[in-house]
Amino acid sequence: MTEVIILMACAYTNCCKPVSTQHNIKEVKEFEQMRLNTFAQINNLLIMIKLICTDVDGTLLNQQREVDAITREVFSALTGKVEVVLASSRMPKALYHIQKDLSITHSPVICYNGALVLKSGDSFSDEKILFSSTIQTEALDFITQSALGSDLHVSLYHNNTWFSSRNDYWTEREINNTKVIPDIIFDGVEKFLLNGMKGAHKMMLMGEGHKIDEIENKIKGKLKVSLCRAKETYLEITPEFTNKSKGLFLLIDSLKQFNHIGKEEIMAFGDNHNDFELLNDIKYGIAVGNATESLKEIAYSVTKSNEENGVAWYLKEHFKI
Repeated sequence: MTEVIILMACAYTNCCKPVSTQHNIKEVKEFEQMRLNTFAQINNLLIMIKLICTDVDGTLLNQQREVDAITREVFSALTGKVEVVLASSRMPKALYHIQKDLSITHSPVICYNGALVLKSGDSFSDEKILFSSTIQTEALDFITQSALGSDLHVSLYHNNTWFSSRNDYWTEREINNTKVIPDIIFDGVEKFLLNGMKGAHKMMLMGEGHKIDEIENKIKGKLKVSLCRAKETYLEITPEFTNKSKGLFLLIDSLKQFNHIGKEEIMAFGDNHNDFELLNDIKYGIAVGNATESLKEIAYSVTKSNEENGVAWYLKEHFKI
C-alpha cells in the first residue's frame, strides 16, 4: 500500500510542473480528480479491513519468542475495530498466553497449521472444536519407528496434549520456545510405540539436518501427510490437505460473527512455507522482512522483519494508529 501511495505521489509531482500550451486546464483537472479518487480508494480500503490473521513464530513474536510492548500497544489500539486470529503450527496452550498478551482470549485460534480450529482460546474443551483432522495410525507408526530408528526426537500432538519421546535437548528447546511443558515423556521406544495413539494433529521430528533430510525423502510420496521444513533441524508433519488458509475460511463460514467478512477484508501476516496458502488466498497477504523469498514473491506487500516489529509497524502505518 505504501508503495502505491509513493508512486501516486511521485506521478502527481511530475505532472505538477508548469503546464505547457499543449495541456489544457481540463486535462489538469481530470488528473487531479483521478489522484484524489485514488487516495480515497486507498483510505476506504484501509477502513474495510475487518480481520487480521497472523502467524506467530518468526512473524508476530520477536527473537525471544515474546510479544513486545510495541506490538501490544498497536493491537490494543485495534481492539473493537477488527477481529484478530492467530494461525500457527503450535498447540492450543502454546498460543493461549500470546492471546492473553494481545487481549484476544475470546478470539478463535488456528492450531497445527490448520489441523485443529477452535472457537476461542483461554482454555481447551471438546466443545470448542470447529474442525479436527489427524494423521492416522499407520502413518504415525511408520514415521515414529523410522525417526526413532534414526535417533531423532519425536513429539506427537493431539488436541491440547504433547507427547515427547524423551527428555532431551530438543524437549528443553521447545519448552523454552513455546512456554509449555510435555504432558507425557516416554523413557523407552517400546512404551512410546505401544501407547495406543489413534491419531495426532501434528508430529514434529527434530535432530541433525542430514537425518531430517533422509526421513523427509522417505516420507515424501509414500504417506498422505503435509510436510513443512520449518528449520534445517525441524520437520513438521500434519494431515494431508490441511493448511492455515483452509482453517481460516472454515472459521469464517462456521461462526456467525465472521460470516460477513470477505477475502478483500482480511489482512494476513507470515514468514514461512506454512503461510503460503494463507497469504496467497487473500488479497492483502503481508510477508515480514525475514520471510522466505518464495513467500515474499507472492505477498501483496513486504513489511519490516519480526525483530523490527514488522507486523505492528505495518498495522500502525495503515490504520493510522
